[in-house]
Amino acid sequence: MKNKMFTSTSAASAANPLKDRELPSAPADGISHIEFSPKADHLIGSSWDGTVRCWDIQKQTGVTNLVCQQSHDGPILDCTWHPDGDKVFTASADKTAKLWDLSSNQAMAVAQHDAPIKSVKWIQAPGYQCLMTGSWDKTLKFWDTRQAQPVLSFQLPERCYGADVVYPLAVVITASKGVLCYSLDNQPTFYKNIDTMLNHQLRCVSICRDKNSGDPIGMALGCIEGRVAIEYPDGGQKTIGGAKDTSSFQFKCHRQTESNSSFQDIYSVHCVKFHPVHHGLFVTCGADGLFTFWDKDARVKLTQSPSQRQPLPVTSGTFSQQGDMFAYATGYDWAKGHAHANQLGSHIYIRPCDITPSTSAKGGRK
Repeated sequence: MKNKMFTSTSAASAANPLKDRELPSAPADGISHIEFSPKADHLIGSSWDGTVRCWDIQKQTGVTNLVCQQSHDGPILDCTWHPDGDKVFTASADKTAKLWDLSSNQAMAVAQHDAPIKSVKWIQAPGYQCLMTGSWDKTLKFWDTRQAQPVLSFQLPERCYGADVVYPLAVVITASKGVLCYSLDNQPTFYKNIDTMLNHQLRCVSICRDKNSGDPIGMALGCIEGRVAIEYPDGGQKTIGGAKDTSSFQFKCHRQTESNSSFQDIYSVHCVKFHPVHHGLFVTCGADGLFTFWDKDARVKLTQSPSQRQPLPVTSGTFSQQGDMFAYATGYDWAKGHAHANQLGSHIYIRPCDITPSTSAKGGRK
């Protein structure tokens, strides 16, 4: 019997040509980030409308409910879970980061910058734990959420555009194509800069793990030019996680050639995310309204959302902890300005995910 979770009860609307399960009560404006809980089938989503929301997803019945929501005084640019699955951190254009306790539905400010906060990540290290925030004020700060001042602060070369953390590695991307790596052993310390092979503005980053040890070995970087780079920071040497990396490479994606035309439309890569179980697999989400699954070890495309493209850009995507569900958010990304804004709104959809590594994977690649 087909799982009701992934079967729409009504005909697909113009905004849902793939007929995937749509979450109720989506935000009113663009969705900046979505993320599954590390402990349960809950999903959080932050939005430019200044809200962050949490949904409960019941796989067997197909029922999805909005559980609770909180807000900031400005657009929320990022959100992430605490490892206990009971708390959420949010980063906002109002220059604050908040801790949201889901059980009480209460939120409190735990970080402050001099400009909008673009990224928020929790660090769970063997000897310490802290919150990491990256801002457009060109600083990266680490916080004990019980204190009003950061415990550490690093100057960035430019505005923070995104970040990812897989202990013991943190990667921050900035304007002007900055890629900065930090070691989280003992305490956060600057590790090295990466001279990316990409030639255009970076949009997203996701750290990749060694398929055997699970240690961080590199990263995937997405840019506005419909291109992704798989970068390894140590040029064939051992990384700070202890695993050996391999050669870096880049590839084109999220490009469309219309019929009767020799020209390509090139779209931004809005999101890149690695699979939690199969560490060599990842997804890219683009402004062309498509999401595509890839195998970095075999260097092949596994599958792409059907050619009937979403009418809206895919702004964020995420896997469930078991890797059996994939959620994606759609909405206008304002790439063409106000004149091209449409009335289709923002949406979050969930579909089954059963991708596996390619059988043509090359030996020796991590």
